[in-house]
Amino acid sequence: MLPNRGKFHMLEKGQISSRQFGVILCLYTIGNAIIYSPSQLIVLAKQDAWLSIIIGLLAGMLLIFLYSTLGGLFPNLNFAQYSEQIFGRFFGKLAALLVLSFVYISTLYPVWGISDFLATRMLSNTPIEVIISITIIMVTFSVILGLETISRVGEILFPWTLLFLFLVILMLIPQMKLIHFLPIMDEGIKPTIRGGVQFLSFPLTAVFNFLMLLPYAKHVGKAKKAYYLGTLIGAAVIWIVTIANIAVLGVPLALASIYPTYDMAQKINIGDFLQRVEAIVAIIWFVTQYFYTVLNFYITTLILAQILGLKEYRPLVLPLGVITVPLANVLIPNIPYSFTFTNQVWPAYAFTVTLLLPLLMLLIAKLRRMPKSSKKPET
Repeated sequence: MLPNRGKFHMLEKGQISSRQFGVILCLYTIGNAIIYSPSQLIVLAKQDAWLSIIIGLLAGMLLIFLYSTLGGLFPNLNFAQYSEQIFGRFFGKLAALLVLSFVYISTLYPVWGISDFLATRMLSNTPIEVIISITIIMVTFSVILGLETISRVGEILFPWTLLFLFLVILMLIPQMKLIHFLPIMDEGIKPTIRGGVQFLSFPLTAVFNFLMLLPYAKHVGKAKKAYYLGTLIGAAVIWIVTIANIAVLGVPLALASIYPTYDMAQKINIGDFLQRVEAIVAIIWFVTQYFYTVLNFYITTLILAQILGLKEYRPLVLPLGVITVPLANVLIPNIPYSFTFTNQVWPAYAFTVTLLLPLLMLLIAKLRRMPKSSKKPET
């Protein structure tokens, strides 16, 4: 049983292990980024996009330190709950509303992204509204089942996802050309740093959302370590995929492609026998995108239930799912709009929510010497 949390109640009764916490965090980090992040980074940093990921990841580890420190002060409470303890009830709910908008937008984008991909590449005669509706049905059903079920599915699919992804990378080695990485920093270090900031804003700032899940881990100490490891492995996968994108396609072809990782896999041809394996990349993306979307939707319902003072999050799942279907198609009309928003608007928005807000909360908590009596053992 989870320890007593005073006036707060837990909206999720289940618990997950630190290993499960790390696994779903890794899948979450890969999530939407495995398809979109390489192209966005190559636009900014060209052949130095792989260096941008290293810069972004180093800064991302500092963010994880901030999150684990803040979450460690209130291991029995989720973010929406201890925001009320730190700011008071009114301002705490305002802070939770700000985070709610961040997480919900993070839900809408992958729903539209995967639906647009299917509508343009695989199911061209199917209206995108139908695909979005089917996607939301799967997501809402998964969220209703709860965090434990989602985590167990993640444990099953995680090793297979990595295995098939690296098999695809191995099959692409004959197509790779190191000359595509030259010259290094041809335009100076500024484009590389801009790429690092972009990678930090997406996908790394999104791991902030796991502060809503940290109290459901059985052992906070081990879960905090998994926070680092899951993010590190997920970022390493994106780094390898980005390197493969540059090495196989080169900068000009990668810039011309909306889905360079998918197009890269189309070049696999072993003995005129093993071809058309890009479907494997699509399946990998579906799996990681599924966890990214499901966890964001799940966290959205948790925050909303906490703001409304509900004792159960499940009554919100279906209504929120119904609202999401039209919003996903209206708020994100096309790919150019999506890329413009991600590159120009999202970084400032993301850093406000995931850097400035937790920094302010940690500062106030330290100044107020918030009690640590609510902690559960970090074994």
